Amino acid sequence: MKNPRPDIEHWWAVEAMIASYNHVYQVTYKTKYEVRGPIGVSNYEGAPIASFQYEFLALSANAQAVMDAVLAYPVPDDKHYILDVFHLAPSNPSLKEQYTKFAHEFVRTGPILGLDLPARAPTLPTNVFKATTIQQAETANHNLTTEGERIYIQTLRDKHIHSFYVEHEGEAVGWLQLVTVYDKVGYINQLYVLKNYRNRRYGTALVQRAHAQAVELGMRRMVAVPSDMAMPLYRRMGYRPLLYFSAFQPNGGACE
Repeated sequence: MKNPRPDIEHWWAVEAMIASYNHVYQVTYKTKYEVRGPIGVSNYEGAPIASFQYEFLALSANAQAVMDAVLAYPVPDDKHYILDVFHLAPSNPSLKEQYTKFAHEFVRTGPILGLDLPARAPTLPTNVFKATTIQQAETANHNLTTEGERIYIQTLRDKHIHSFYVEHEGEAVGWLQLVTVYDKVGYINQLYVLKNYRNRRYGTALVQRAHAQAVELGMRRMVAVPSDMAMPLYRRMGYRPLLYFSAFQPNGGACE
């Protein structure tokens, strides 16, 4: 398949990320995603996802075309949006300059990580379990919800969403969500370990279990967008930055 963004070698990682997290949101919250020329649009209205209701994704390297499409989109006056722009280098001053000229301010930059999976599945951690029933999910949620985390029941019957939880003395202390909707690429949409159980390799065990599931399903590569806290874990497990995205919002916006 021809790469629609020849300026970005690993554009497949962007496509996998967009397809994966939008699939989860659609299953969980009935959100919508559409492509409008040079932009992708995630509509999160009615979903408690973030401080913004719309997320625009720059699918083109042409900043003028992207901004024309963003400004033409009918965002209600009382709603907020954020714009994600993809690039190769960790820092791109010229990109920031282009978009700040359109009365948009820079919010943050984050990496998109990738990993080539082995041909055979690794050994399964004995303390990680897959949630396949409502009872399993609710039992895990008994602990996870103490810090605002939850395995959503709506996702259990979806063949592309796989939720795992790790136990300590019979109680769930962390969870991970793997998405396998994109061809041959798995995406880690969620990784969380309760605060009192961090730095005990529970996160590592969860990612190992996700890798095993992905290999079993024929995935060849993995993609993740890590939090700052999780970055060292992913790096230790062999993940490397494939590209970066920078987020922008209208001047005076209310995004976090």
